[in-house]
Amino acid sequence: MRGRILAVLLVAFTSTIGESGPERVFVGARVCARCHHETDRDQFSRWYRSPHASAWTDLALPEAAEIARLSGIDEDPFESPICLGCHATAADTEPWQRDPTFAIEDGVQCELCHGPGSVHVADAIAAGAATAATNGLEWPGPRLCMVCHKPKGSHTSVLDVQPFEIEDAMARIAHPGRGGPSPESVVNEEGAAPPHTVTEAGCTTCHDQPSFGMRVDPRSAIPTAALRQADVASAPLYKTPFNLVVSRDGRRLFAVCEASDSVVVVETATRTMVAEIAVGNLPHGICLSPDGHTAYVSNRGDDTVSIIDLSAMVEMETIAIGDEPHGVVTDVEGRTLYVANAGSSDVSVVDLESRREIKRLSAARGAWGVSLSPDGNQVYVTANLSHFVPFRTPSRSEVTVIDTARQVVDNRVMIPEANLVQGVDVAPSGDFALVTLIRTKNLVPMTRVLQGWVMTNGIGILWRDGRVDQLLLDEPDNSFADPTDVVITPDGRFAFVSGGGVDEVAVVDLDRMRAVLEAADENERRDLLPNHFGVTTEFVERRIPVGRNPRGLAVSPDGRTVYVAEALDDAVAVIDVARREKVATIDLGGPEDITQTRKGERIFHSAEVTYGRQFSCHSCHPDGGIDAITYDIEPDGIGVNPVDNRTLRGILDTAPFKWTGKNPTLSRQCGPRLAVFFTRLDPFTPDQVVALESYIRTIPRNPNRYRGVGSELTPAQRRGKSVFERSFTNGGAPIPVEKRCSTCHPAPYFTNREQVFVGVGSELDTHDVFDVPHLNNIYESAPYLHDGRADTLEEIWTRFNPKDEHGVTNDMTKDQLNDLIEYLKTL
Repeated sequence: MRGRILAVLLVAFTSTIGESGPERVFVGARVCARCHHETDRDQFSRWYRSPHASAWTDLALPEAAEIARLSGIDEDPFESPICLGCHATAADTEPWQRDPTFAIEDGVQCELCHGPGSVHVADAIAAGAATAATNGLEWPGPRLCMVCHKPKGSHTSVLDVQPFEIEDAMARIAHPGRGGPSPESVVNEEGAAPPHTVTEAGCTTCHDQPSFGMRVDPRSAIPTAALRQADVASAPLYKTPFNLVVSRDGRRLFAVCEASDSVVVVETATRTMVAEIAVGNLPHGICLSPDGHTAYVSNRGDDTVSIIDLSAMVEMETIAIGDEPHGVVTDVEGRTLYVANAGSSDVSVVDLESRREIKRLSAARGAWGVSLSPDGNQVYVTANLSHFVPFRTPSRSEVTVIDTARQVVDNRVMIPEANLVQGVDVAPSGDFALVTLIRTKNLVPMTRVLQGWVMTNGIGILWRDGRVDQLLLDEPDNSFADPTDVVITPDGRFAFVSGGGVDEVAVVDLDRMRAVLEAADENERRDLLPNHFGVTTEFVERRIPVGRNPRGLAVSPDGRTVYVAEALDDAVAVIDVARREKVATIDLGGPEDITQTRKGERIFHSAEVTYGRQFSCHSCHPDGGIDAITYDIEPDGIGVNPVDNRTLRGILDTAPFKWTGKNPTLSRQCGPRLAVFFTRLDPFTPDQVVALESYIRTIPRNPNRYRGVGSELTPAQRRGKSVFERSFTNGGAPIPVEKRCSTCHPAPYFTNREQVFVGVGSELDTHDVFDVPHLNNIYESAPYLHDGRADTLEEIWTRFNPKDEHGVTNDMTKDQLNDLIEYLKTL
């Protein structure tokens, strides 16, 4: 048997020899044991009885599911690259890189530390360790261990984790020796048969026999250990309504609920739920077909649109579209669906007869909301993120206008000094469109929070003739944080704007708004009014208090009622337009129990913690992501050390935080320093900090759109992986360990969680050592570097690595760089 395995390995070795050397594949611990197990040396048995061997099976425990939840992992731990990265060997490889003798179920095994063993086994079986090392055998140090064994917040929250002492750990797993002949059976020190292995490969050796009548799945067969926390399976399932739409006859209201992956149907006459329809993951936008028979729902968690039969109240099918879809709208005839894709920054054009995507239209970064003009000729598409702008210059956002007859982009309307442009509605006359926006002053230091100048909140008016005006909804010391959606009444008299951070809806008198603009000259309209707190009360009739975190709005066809999604109350507010006040609340059936995580979610989305209610955590981290803006935070001086905003999606186990790496925990990051340098009010109470951290740690990471779970790499991505893992330059010179990509960016988070010098400091920086960022879904978080100077991944190395201090890259060809970028996008 041993000879046959070696023969196969030798064939594989000789068939892959070329200019680039042999391809190394993983052969598995059982192959290693054929030379590396003897009673007196105990190399294989030392691993075999260790927790490393049971690491894969540990993912079956209920603790693993809770740890995954706290890590923002919205998938089975057995399928998560993050979980498998520390609980299995070769989890990030493709099938061709694993020999038939290899079993991932054997957990953390020999080749995780010593590298793929095919070349070592085939070429050095009789030559000893010195020769074997030249053929790919690796000898890692403590640094590799610490990639997975540094404390992780998700694990310490669930398990009774003891301090990890690397010296003691290295001594416990020490297994000196050089290999040699092996006995036919594996034995332990006492000569007895080995204990039952805890891997699937071991279990099924006996338990997969026909006499047992069934296969044993370790995911269900492992005894349950006690949890320190309450049973997570019984956690309440909230609704979190986000967007709304009313049927054309006004009799039914449809609420898209992100947390429950459903659409709740409400009878408007009785204000009661009549149905709940399951849809895809994290549904966001909704629209109805012109005949009212069908609803279309975007699912930003799985990049699809659900098609709902409203007579049967069921999802009929889904359509695959762009990445992270948000707003949806059909054309007048109901033949075409337009879907704004925030992740891929484009618009999917879907033919509804064939129910397939027929083209993509380029939009602005973070395409978000959509609205059809009254004549049906145009679709307006807002964008969450600013265009890329020169370093240390104001934001500039785009509203994309699509010609529905030709299905092409007809115009790109620019809004200066604005970002987070989300809600949009077109006036019944078609003369203008209103959009919600935030004016983030990224050139102003955070000290100006006390003057109300760091973030201001308002609306944009996009006139038919191309003019763009901006007006604030803020008042002195009473801001209107996080304007999210806007609707205009059918008679064109009023606009209603939801303030997600202040739990209010602003009522804008559109005639008075026109009067304010017409009374100003050109300079005032361009420079003064967009920043003027003093005119808001001239056109904002009132602010209507509503429930927590108002998001989407919908107006009834008769114009008498406006409905408001109270996202964090699992309810819909009913506003009487004539009285301009809230008259009722529609309960969507969410749980009464408010968990610590839900409390934290409410804190995250509330501006009550900020001086003057200027902004919330969500203002900088929409959907837990980024606003793509560089800030001047003054703890280390005003005007120096600008820092790029970083995502909160799935970050708990990537501590420390901040670009300096000074904050070891999320609670430290969100504690008193937040009050001192950001909110300028009293800090959170200890209970609030715990709740806020509880929520942030559960913000999920989006599915990677460049590589699905379990899918193979493309040829370009595979070549890029080789570049990422390379240890020699194109000229054959060895690359120092500290300058290899994989040294600072090891799987599964692709960060070693250390602070390093990579030569990217600028004249504005007072230090040049920065925290190593994780690379998961790196394509989502442009711009790059600590200060956001690099607009693209390519620029990191083409513009900002002239001395090969941020990895050795100057020898690379353009094709190699392109391949490297393609691979990085898959992480």
